[in-house]
Amino acid sequence: MKWIKGLLGFIWKIYFLLVVLITLLLLYPAYLILLLNEKYFLKGFQLTRFQARLILFLIGVRKEVHGSIPNDKETTYIICPNHSSYLDILILYAALPNFFIFLGKKELGKIPVFNIFFKKLNILIDRGNPMAAHAAIEKACHAMEKGTNVVIFPEGTISNEVPKMRPFKNGAFKVALQSNIPIVPITLRDNYKLLEDRIGFNASARPGKSRIYIHPPIFIDKNSPPDLLTLREETKQIIASKID
Repeated sequence: MKWIKGLLGFIWKIYFLLVVLITLLLLYPAYLILLLNEKYFLKGFQLTRFQARLILFLIGVRKEVHGSIPNDKETTYIICPNHSSYLDILILYAALPNFFIFLGKKELGKIPVFNIFFKKLNILIDRGNPMAAHAAIEKACHAMEKGTNVVIFPEGTISNEVPKMRPFKNGAFKVALQSNIPIVPITLRDNYKLLEDRIGFNASARPGKSRIYIHPPIFIDKNSPPDLLTLREETKQIIASKID
């Protein structure tokens, strides 16, 4: 029975990759126009959301969103989700109507065709190069000053022990404290059950429901700001509160 489940999961993974590739190639001419010119970034973001929702529909993943990010033009947010699956990015695009950009690892910029999302709109960070990492953070801060929400996975990468999270990195919380920007913790509860970041026939790969918990923002008190470690651990505990 296990080998049948494993085979079906493998077939579903191949189907998932084909759906992503075909939809991306079909939309690529539009992305070339919308993602490489700043004045079209909002339309490019909306097209990306459409593609994400279409992919999830075709592969049989349905989202269940609990909570929302206040959609006001006066406040910019640092959005901090846990990272447990390659589905996370698609789910965030599908679930969050607020315009945002990703601060992602530099390896994403090396993927042919897909890297168009990181040529202009999103930001790549090289954590192994302190100067380059600082420049990426500065670029993200500049985007937030202009009113753009930024998604930062505080774990940095997918945990090897999902659903247990990796230790959080300090970057997002330094920016929050220095720039007085509120943090929105998000729990992605089920993605690792649907598409596990592991090779093998016994790795989870299937359609199903993805629950997204958008927690209330953590605002920084100007008069009595928390220290970095306190803010970091508070965010982690809030996210963990909805993880199985």
